[in-house]
Amino acid sequence: MLTIRDIAAKAGVSVSTASRALNNNPRISAATRKRIQELAAAEGYRPNYNAKNLTAGEANAVGVVFPTSDRNSTDNPFYIDLLRGINTELMKRQYVLSVAISKTADELLENVKAMVAQGKIKRFVLLYVHQDDPVAAFLRERHLHFVTIGEPIDGHDDYFVDNDNLEAGIGGASFLLDQLAVKHPVFVESGHDWGYERQRRQGYERVAASFNVEPLTCKLRDLEYVRSFIQHHPEIDGIMATDDFNAIEFYRLVRERYVVSRFPMVSYNQSLPAGLTDANLHSVNLFPEKMGSATVSLLFGDQHQASDVSAKQIRIPYEIK
Repeated sequence: MLTIRDIAAKAGVSVSTASRALNNNPRISAATRKRIQELAAAEGYRPNYNAKNLTAGEANAVGVVFPTSDRNSTDNPFYIDLLRGINTELMKRQYVLSVAISKTADELLENVKAMVAQGKIKRFVLLYVHQDDPVAAFLRERHLHFVTIGEPIDGHDDYFVDNDNLEAGIGGASFLLDQLAVKHPVFVESGHDWGYERQRRQGYERVAASFNVEPLTCKLRDLEYVRSFIQHHPEIDGIMATDDFNAIEFYRLVRERYVVSRFPMVSYNQSLPAGLTDANLHSVNLFPEKMGSATVSLLFGDQHQASDVSAKQIRIPYEIK
């Protein structure tokens, strides 16, 4: 493996001069920097970023923290696309992903603490926002840089990447009630009370009021509760759900009781392959891969790369199909 000593020997300079030249140190003349950098490129030299970062007390890794959930988040295509966007940008910086997944908040916190203490990881991406989240509190206490997927709550001034979920809720509900002509919609959400679900529900309720429609809402808590809800609301003729999986689950339970086809639905994340359902499904694309790329830009201070960036946030637009 080619080392910095090899490059220095081929260039006829000291190791320290070669190192400074490759790091664009202004103490080395521009001509010498150019000569050594061109030589290194021609020889196929790749710097040892891991050793370099560990010398500075930081691993060349970013911790990505999944939410605790009954459902395996890693199976959700939304998270897969997020990770794809994150990883693409990290590779450009010679960084890698290190993932924290746990079933409980206590286990997740211990996982993150180990990543910091043993893995020397100092940059994190939280794929969620929780009220009174112990992981976020720990990262703030240690003054470690992190970005959340989702707008911070509890008044914290954290870096974040998100969609405008209120506007996405308004857009989705307007499409369902206006273009799909649904008269008796239901808003379907998980039982976790995520912030983005509340915001989309608010958008739905606002549009329902403008159409003089009762804003029914159903939480997917347990099957018997949902079955009872469906039994008591036979008038439902359309679904707006916080993601494609919630939409399909509710639709499946509707079909258990009633004979329906081409049932109008609007949901989020564009996670399902075409043809998986016979429902009239319209998905709101939140562009998770773009969200992942934008997250890394904030994490490494590249705000100038995006036109819609303020000091600590990036909003990604949505698209209904």
